Amino acid sequence: MADLFTFGELMALFMAMDTDSVKTASQYQLSAAGAEANVAVAAHRLGIDVHFHSKVGADYLGDAVISMLQREGLKTDHFVRSPNYNGALVRNRGQEEKLDVTYLRKCAAASTFQPTDIDEDVLAKSKWLHTTGITAALSESARNTVAHAMDIARKHGVRTSFDLNIRLKLWSKEEAGKALFELAHDLELLSGGVDEYEIVFGGGDPESNLKIAASRGIKTSIMTNGPEVMRILDRGERFDFAPEKVKIVDPVGSGDAAMAGTICGILAGLSLKDAIKQGSKCGAMVASVLGDWAGMVNGKGGLLPK
Repeated sequence: MADLFTFGELMALFMAMDTDSVKTASQYQLSAAGAEANVAVAAHRLGIDVHFHSKVGADYLGDAVISMLQREGLKTDHFVRSPNYNGALVRNRGQEEKLDVTYLRKCAAASTFQPTDIDEDVLAKSKWLHTTGITAALSESARNTVAHAMDIARKHGVRTSFDLNIRLKLWSKEEAGKALFELAHDLELLSGGVDEYEIVFGGGDPESNLKIAASRGIKTSIMTNGPEVMRILDRGERFDFAPEKVKIVDPVGSGDAAMAGTICGILAGLSLKDAIKQGSKCGAMVASVLGDWAGMVNGKGGLLPK
């Protein structure tokens, strides 16, 4: 039985290394990336049992990203190999120049997700399901897969978290708002930025959006605002949380690490506030170094080392 069940794209990440611009760089470092994959790796490093599922290309990039997950200790024998190419992204380091990311994912393998790809038996026996708005944005069939997984989780009493993760390179505000509103209900945990909450719930101000989320059966809503104070509404209790302060080297992946740390903390029996605190520490670790999960340390039983 898995502690955490999650699924999503697993992209090949090419990072420019010899200059801080993809226009002039000639040397690139290859790694793997993807919101749910980042959560899976971080949670696995914290010591919980993770079932991560993906559809990857039957190509060399697909082989490469699978090998990277295997080196992390995650099982990949259940992955589906697709005739569609494996998605990729190309980015600079964002140190001297502004962070710039180009995604190559249209019609990629992960966009072919469909409801039958979800193993109901494995999900039904898991403790937690985590999904994101990125997978929902990849295609209509991927969006239906997210909804299907959520339905299975509710049917079997599996706690579910959803990260809004709106990417306007994938769809418009109007498309995202409509689709994610339909998905964002009856959840254990919802996370997103203040602007994302407004796109989805349209309440006009942060406090109204938190209340709308609660009215839709969402037990805990976490509203982030970059490095500023987070707004949280938990079963009627409203409180703020100041995220961990850190010198940011690379923010990419830090939100995923924070989500993983929070989920793991809850599963390990921490109070919500302590779980969010652990998540904040995980996010700060990842933000302090280059790479989507390079800064994430190993823990035990879902908890960071003391």
